[in-house]
Amino acid sequence: MNQAIANIVKGHIQNLDFVDKIAGLVATSYMKIDGVQKSYPIACCVTLEDCKVGAYNDLAPDSKYKTVIYFEDRGVTFEKYESNWKYYRSSLRLVCWINVAKILEDECYDDDSCTMSSHLIADIIRHLPSHPENHAPFDMVYSEIVNQEIRSNSIFAPYTYNELQTQYLMYPYDYFALDIDTRFAVCLRGTAVYAPCDETQESETECINGLTDDSGQVILT
Repeated sequence: MNQAIANIVKGHIQNLDFVDKIAGLVATSYMKIDGVQKSYPIACCVTLEDCKVGAYNDLAPDSKYKTVIYFEDRGVTFEKYESNWKYYRSSLRLVCWINVAKILEDECYDDDSCTMSSHLIADIIRHLPSHPENHAPFDMVYSEIVNQEIRSNSIFAPYTYNELQTQYLMYPYDYFALDIDTRFAVCLRGTAVYAPCDETQESETECINGLTDDSGQVILT
């Protein structure tokens, strides 16, 4: 489920001006590089063959990008069951690495306020699905940020970057993480209790036909 939810949230922010490298859900992948085991965040659609030709570096900090954004899986929790609905909470961590020099205009360099991560965080907050939306097979999808970390060592703790990549974790580069809870509902086939799926009296058959598999893949852009 979280791969689909990550794609929904990603779709809301991928066209922001400062975003030029974004992926959906990632997993921690372990690779042996020059005989040493390393760990990297890798988009769920990336194959082993892709990694063998260097794809494990796709989401590592790199000065050629303005930002690198991806989502880590924090699990899905079932919350309640009502009539024809099951309600869930998806937990994701959005990780954002920032190349400050590529984002800022020249006149901004001497103004400390221009380098603050809070500007980007505010833009992301404004574009999250803050009001219930329907994204088959999920209904009533909306997100909220429940925690944030700025320049914390824990953000990249699961990964072992090389010396070149580690230098991109110091000024003039910046980074933050946002913990995002997304609540959503799934409409079920009525059993002991029949109820319409929503107040518009949508038929049960129409609701079930909407429960299709999510075939969308994470796309690195």
